[in-house]
Amino acid sequence: MADLKEFLEKRVRVISTDARLFEGILQGFDKSTNIIISNCIERIIYDDDEENQEIALGLYMMRGGTVVCVGEIDEEAAQGVDWLSVKGELKGTKNPL
Repeated sequence: MADLKEFLEKRVRVISTDARLFEGILQGFDKSTNIIISNCIERIIYDDDEENQEIALGLYMMRGGTVVCVGEIDEEAAQGVDWLSVKGELKGTKNPL
């Protein structure tokens, strides 16, 4: 995984191997890509009529083996997104053996 130093103390979005979506402030990481996120929320987005959810997790640690992607959030672009009405599906990211 690319060097995460440029994302320290910035809002990031993280996708995990089990297709979960997290957002928060990247506080730290190590060479195994274990990460610490403060003010973390998990976004649960449904592809049907069910209402999306935002779950406040606070300070959250993720094992590097579960991290697929980490990206900085463009705050200006994110302001216009109504996450509670977005619909879609993110399928698992691991190849079943």
